[in-house]
Amino acid sequence: MQVNTLCIIGAGTMGTGIAQIAAQADIAVTLVDTDDAALERSRGLLDKSLRGGIEREKLTVEQADAVRERVRWDTTRGAVSEADWIIEAVFEDRAAKESVLCDVSAQARASVPIATNTSTIPIHQLASACTGPERFLGMHFFNPAPAMKLVEIIPGTQTSPAVAEAAVALCERMGKTPLLAPDIPGFLVNRAFGALVCAATDIWVKGGKPEDIDAALEMGLGHKMGPLKTADLVGLDVVLALLRSLSEQTGDAMFRVPDVLTEMVEDGKLGRKSGEGRLLHLRRMIDCDCRLMR
Repeated sequence: MQVNTLCIIGAGTMGTGIAQIAAQADIAVTLVDTDDAALERSRGLLDKSLRGGIEREKLTVEQADAVRERVRWDTTRGAVSEADWIIEAVFEDRAAKESVLCDVSAQARASVPIATNTSTIPIHQLASACTGPERFLGMHFFNPAPAMKLVEIIPGTQTSPAVAEAAVALCERMGKTPLLAPDIPGFLVNRAFGALVCAATDIWVKGGKPEDIDAALEMGLGHKMGPLKTADLVGLDVVLALLRSLSEQTGDAMFRVPDVLTEMVEDGKLGRKSGEGRLLHLRRMIDCDCRLMR
C-alpha cells in the first residue's frame, strides 16, 4: 500500500509528533482538530521540535523547512476522503475515539487503512465503531514520537494481514521499530509499565526512597530508566489515565490507582511538564491530612 498522504485526527502532542516523523519520511500530512487553539499549539510544538532537532544536529535547516512544507492544519475533516492512511490520535477516552472512528471510517475511501493510537483500549472493542473493521488496527506510538523508536502494532480479531503488514512497513519507513503486540488492555508496554509503576509507588509510600527504587530497577534489572523517573517524564496525569483505564478494563488489583498519584494530579503536580510535583524529588509524609511534602 503506497502511502503518500496521511491524515491525523487530533493535533495534540502525540498527533503533532507523528506528523513530524511522517513528514520527515516524505509523506504529506494533514493534522485535523476542531479546536483552533489546539492547532495553533500544534504549530508551536512542531516548530519547537524542529528547532531542537537542528540544535542537536539531527536535522538540517533545509530538512526542517521541508517538514514544515509537508504539514498542514485543518479544522474540518475534508482531508479524510483524500488520505492514503488515517491515524486517530484523540485523547484516551473510548467514547471519544469511537465517535471519531465512526465518522472518519464513513468518510474515508473503502480501501484506506485506519489506525488508532490508543495506549490501552483493546482494538477489538474500538473496531465495532469502524466501518470496515478489516482495515482497522492499533499503531501505538510513544511520546515524544520523534525520539522514541518503538511503535506497537496491534491487529484486531478482524484486521486483514495485509493491513498489518502495511502498518509495519509504514513504521519502518518512518524510521521506527514496529513490534507486534497482543490485543489485550495495555498491550505490551503499558501493561507491564502499569504494574511496575503501581508497585514502585506502593514501595515509595511505605518508606522507600524514590531514587533507590529507580536505582534498583536500573542497576538490578538493567532498566534504562526507573518507573518513577519514567512517570515523571511521561506526565503523572497521563500515568493516572493509563492506570484508571487498565483498572477499569481488567478489574485486576494489580492496577489499583495509588491515592498519592490521584492527589498529586488533582494538585496540578504533573511531573516535568508542570515543573513541580516530581515523583523523584518528593517524599511521602503520612499524617492525618495525608499531606505531600518535598
